Amino acid sequence: MDNEITRITELVKEKTGKEVVVTAAEEGVIAPNGCVPFRRGGKRYFCSVEQPCDEGLKNLIIALLSGVSLGDAPVGKAESLKDILLGDGNEITVQKYVRKYGIHDVPCAVFVVYSSDGKVSDLLNFLENFRTSPCDCAVITDDMTCAYIRFQDGVNIDGEYKSLTDYACLLAQSITEELGINVKIGVGSVVESFKDCSVSYRQALTAIRMGGIFESQAAVSTYKEYLLVKMLEDMPKYKLQEFLDVLLEPEAKSILTDPEMLATAEEFLHTSLNVSETSRNLYMHRNTLMYRLDKIERATGLDIRKFQDAMTFRLVMILYKLIV
Repeated sequence: MDNEITRITELVKEKTGKEVVVTAAEEGVIAPNGCVPFRRGGKRYFCSVEQPCDEGLKNLIIALLSGVSLGDAPVGKAESLKDILLGDGNEITVQKYVRKYGIHDVPCAVFVVYSSDGKVSDLLNFLENFRTSPCDCAVITDDMTCAYIRFQDGVNIDGEYKSLTDYACLLAQSITEELGINVKIGVGSVVESFKDCSVSYRQALTAIRMGGIFESQAAVSTYKEYLLVKMLEDMPKYKLQEFLDVLLEPEAKSILTDPEMLATAEEFLHTSLNVSETSRNLYMHRNTLMYRLDKIERATGLDIRKFQDAMTFRLVMILYKLIV
């Protein structure tokens, strides 16, 4: 631990009576509740201050620990934005960024754009040219990912694109057409202020990760569609296993470990239980599809042609993938 950090924490304790705990933090790790991230000497730390503690005092302590003056100009625009998204920017950092770059204090949402091709520089240039609001901004967050912040005055688009999901689909299609690369886009929810954009960023990352877990073929995944999954993921695995044991017949494991049967079931659910559309999408004869649905029913006791059973089977698939 930096000797100066120790000196500052001891001084704060002496002058204010507040205990300040500082721990080293790895890059990319989200700060736990109650902790504020900061950087000093190129290293990353988490800080927690004994409560109750007003925001003004907390910001002053973080500024002292960071080794910066409250009047200092922020580091480069990209680095500042990245710190804010990762939750490393304290309130002072956010306020400086807002003032310097004319950011409007309006609701915004974050899109995480992932490219396995690693062409993040091309991706960043595209995103910066794609924006329609002067406040919209993009930054490279790692070797394969860019984050794109879209503000409310640019989200409610008149005409065809009226939702974040529709806009993300347009964005993915445009990137493929212009750059020749396929991307996955995670969409966070709208937050009320730019200072909360790290929340939307974490949600967008979760959406990308969940899309990978469930092997989604869609270019766009939203936090909202995986909200139930995230709630279940946060529960202990033994509890998930209890739920699965209640819902699952012993013979059902043969279905859950069969890629063809799972793909059939997932497509059937994706088409809202439409037999004709599922057959067409899978290039499968209707009778073959009906045979597979019957096989799923025999193994699981669930007739997924019925809405209630289909929802139960969806829950079973979620639980199984979270456990294995």
